Amino acid sequence: MDSNLGDKAEGGSFTEQDLLLGKTAVKFIRALCVVGFVACIAIALFVFINVPWGTRMPYDGKYDRSGSGIPMQIAMLPCLVVLSGFWRGGRKSDAHRMRKGSRIGLYILGPGIVVAGVVGQWLMGTAILTAGGYFAG
Repeated sequence: MDSNLGDKAEGGSFTEQDLLLGKTAVKFIRALCVVGFVACIAIALFVFINVPWGTRMPYDGKYDRSGSGIPMQIAMLPCLVVLSGFWRGGRKSDAHRMRKGSRIGLYILGPGIVVAGVVGQWLMGTAILTAGGYFAG
């Protein structure tokens, strides 16, 4: 059995430069994920401290016709889960195995995903603060 079978299936082996640049890209994205995760935790803590614990995020969508909304503790989770999943993806043993196109995509899309997660957390936090009466005079 050939141990390089996986490399051949992907179109050949990776050069040392590809592997080194891939490791650099993964380290960059993992660090960015940690910064985004910390920012999301800070937003969640601010929200938890400044609104009553029973506050619910307003929601009258398809799955909640009662109008009671989503508990704020659950509403603050999705962005954190996405960022932690993105961070964990960079911890795989073969995460650094990427060529130039993949690295370029990671450098462009990676920060966009992290920023979208932090902005999403910010918007959720703003909606919950509004529902909890934080901005009321």
